[in-house]
Amino acid sequence: MAYPGFGGMQTPVMNPGIPYIGEIQGGVQPGKMITIQGFVIPGADRFHVNLQCGASTQPRADIAMHFNPRVMAGVVVRNCLQNQAWGAEEKQHGPFPFAMGQKFEMIILTEPDKFKVAVNGQHFLEFRHRIPYQRVNTLAIDGKVQIQAIRFDSGMPGPGAPQAQRGPGPVFNPQVPYIGSIAGGMYPGRMVVINGTVHPGMPDRFHFNLQCGASTSPRADIALQFNPRFAARAVVRNSLVNNGWGGEEKDTPYFPFMPGQPFELMVLCQQDSFKVAVNGQHFTEFRHRIQPLTRVDTLVVEGKVSLQQIRFT
Repeated sequence: MAYPGFGGMQTPVMNPGIPYIGEIQGGVQPGKMITIQGFVIPGADRFHVNLQCGASTQPRADIAMHFNPRVMAGVVVRNCLQNQAWGAEEKQHGPFPFAMGQKFEMIILTEPDKFKVAVNGQHFLEFRHRIPYQRVNTLAIDGKVQIQAIRFDSGMPGPGAPQAQRGPGPVFNPQVPYIGSIAGGMYPGRMVVINGTVHPGMPDRFHFNLQCGASTSPRADIALQFNPRFAARAVVRNSLVNNGWGGEEKDTPYFPFMPGQPFELMVLCQQDSFKVAVNGQHFTEFRHRIQPLTRVDTLVVEGKVSLQQIRFT
């Protein structure tokens, strides 16, 4: 399913069981990205990620790309399966990016002539199409691996987006407090994705701000402050304009944050509002109080939270 108002985006898959097999809604096309966050199980020998043409096992579905890290050998084998027969193997040259007991992030980008794969923020390899990418509609993962999240991103900017790059690459494990620029500012169709973990014990609160610069004197305008407060079990949203806070908004269907637990927070900018999803579910929206949106060029995160990744699409 898609988030309400999230442009038809496929909902992220959180903590799936392994083996995993799932539909890629709409298939793949140039510019589409699949992001897989996982953990290599201690003692693992190998695991694999397949981009497949269906989920059939009898006969076995064609596999457009079989991505197979062999941990003990320190090599990643790529191949395809057509009409029940494997093709010629390809093996990478260079560092092996997967380690037992370690987390990883893998991004698969579809291009007209090949798949490109990045691991932990670095380009890793490419695999030229042997099967038309238009046939690919299924993702399958199996082996000695745990998966925390799978995300699907069309890679296409929304209406009104400037003719610019998608933005900086992911920021991994940033320190809190975090202050970072948003290249090109916000615009309709742009999204910020934050993966974090609430501090254990009895945290009081944390917040993220989408704001207009990083000034502290005078304090920068804040287009959206998103502020979970644990004692009150409320998420307060507000804006700051000319050093004055506006009216607080508190109504939400539930409180989605738990001490010691990870979360994924997605903020989509639309023409009239920011829409926020938490852990794959639409949560709230906040109508714009600051224009133009391109003024909103800074992300700030503070409070009782650690961050695993921030990315902009």
